[in-house]
Amino acid sequence: MSLANPSEIGARPLRTDYDLEATIQDNMEFRWRGAVEESSTSFILDWVEQRLNAIESSALQKKRIIRVAIELLQNLHHHAGYPKSNVSFEVVSDQSTHWWMRTENPVSMEQETYLKETLRKLNGSDLDQLREIQRNKIAHQKRSEHGGAGVGLNELIRKSQGQVFVEFLNMKSDQRHVVFLTKLELK
Repeated sequence: MSLANPSEIGARPLRTDYDLEATIQDNMEFRWRGAVEESSTSFILDWVEQRLNAIESSALQKKRIIRVAIELLQNLHHHAGYPKSNVSFEVVSDQSTHWWMRTENPVSMEQETYLKETLRKLNGSDLDQLREIQRNKIAHQKRSEHGGAGVGLNELIRKSQGQVFVEFLNMKSDQRHVVFLTKLELK
């Protein structure tokens, strides 16, 4: 967590690197803006899979990247606050070694508090501990219809091998957004 800004969780250099990559022409590979529903999720996942096949990503990395995309899209579909049209999903690439996936969506104050708490707990764990935490949550904790036990956040951290940056932004005086940023190796 950044001591300079308590609304950030994760390594700040991830955001700095993403910002540099996103400014380079042609590095923005994909951008979706608007509500994420079942049909848009299918469209985005199809694009991700086709693109990974086209760049000949390794099978293991392709599986990891698709799992991260699924977790990010599920978050947008199930947990984005209103207005749901105020949602984005982006893929930025350096064209050879890695992809950045970035999502942004409105959140309530309750969601922000929950996310910060859960991410702080998970952020201090190594990958083996995260696996054990996830197994215990699945086996022993009640979940809502759309999750809520932190399993998706855990999966996001594990599959991106800890390369996650989360930031909370003021959009208007009465609206907050959460940004999830992950860095994923392609090969």
